[in-house]
Amino acid sequence: MVRSIGERVHLLRQLIKLKCGPGAAILPPEVTRIHMDFALKMGGGHMGPRKFLREQLPRLKYHNPSIPMIVNRHNVNSRSPIMTIYFRKPDASSSETFTPASQPTSSVRDLSPAQPPTDFERTVTIEMKDKHSSHILDYFIAETRATPVQPTAEDIAEMKYLDATKKQGGLDRERMKRDRMELKKEQDMLKRAREAAGMSDSDGM
Repeated sequence: MVRSIGERVHLLRQLIKLKCGPGAAILPPEVTRIHMDFALKMGGGHMGPRKFLREQLPRLKYHNPSIPMIVNRHNVNSRSPIMTIYFRKPDASSSETFTPASQPTSSVRDLSPAQPPTDFERTVTIEMKDKHSSHILDYFIAETRATPVQPTAEDIAEMKYLDATKKQGGLDRERMKRDRMELKKEQDMLKRAREAAGMSDSDGM
């Protein structure tokens, strides 16, 4: 399928946004799953978790596709927003934790509460109430000891290209705006000249 330059730039911008930035990190093998529990509405200290879900969690998912990340949302803003991180115990093998197929899917109806750890797991919880999404990420990185992903040379080159494209797009829009203003100015001058000469728009000149 042939895509326009605009479509390709849009897709590249979306990919770079997903690959790079806060939340782009590799989790250690000890992390088995992640669970977030918070309200649908922002009141009561739930704004930070909501922003974390939109901005940082997609990058974590991109770089750690094999780790289940479940989000349970509900309508009880008085309930404190909590992140639960599950770790494999040091004496457990990779096959002695849980079955991925048994993991619940994310829910916006409070149908996927945090599950108790298996006998081979331990958990750490992060209280997210009234925390900015960047602070939640700081706590998360500290607890998991995740390794932030640094942009590659190719990523940096693509970001520079996207910045230049965005700048050029702004310049093009300004030029088009000026052209439209000049055209309107000329049309207004022509209209006034015709009116001064007692001519209508349907008359030639």
